[in-house]
Amino acid sequence: MNLLIGDSHGLLLPLLARLGTIDVFIHDSLHNYDHMLWEYRTAFPFLRPGGLLFSDDAAWNSAFPEFCREVAANHRRILRGVGFLQKNAPSSFAG
Repeated sequence: MNLLIGDSHGLLLPLLARLGTIDVFIHDSLHNYDHMLWEYRTAFPFLRPGGLLFSDDAAWNSAFPEFCREVAANHRRILRGVGFLQKNAPSSFAG
């Protein structure tokens, strides 16, 4: 395991490309609309089917609900400010 410290604009895509497929992505960095949407769009293609995207403070702006519409995510929710989205969710997801 390696700790990477720096701006996600420079670190996230190379890390994801190295990892290939991920099971979970958690956004908890800069909470402005543009940055949140950029992180979602960058990480989502690397999520495996059924993978989870979490976002802290998802209700602070419209980035999370807009992204959910953009990727046609049927299985999503914001609970106590945390956004949850399941990619290509199996029909057994209770959401």
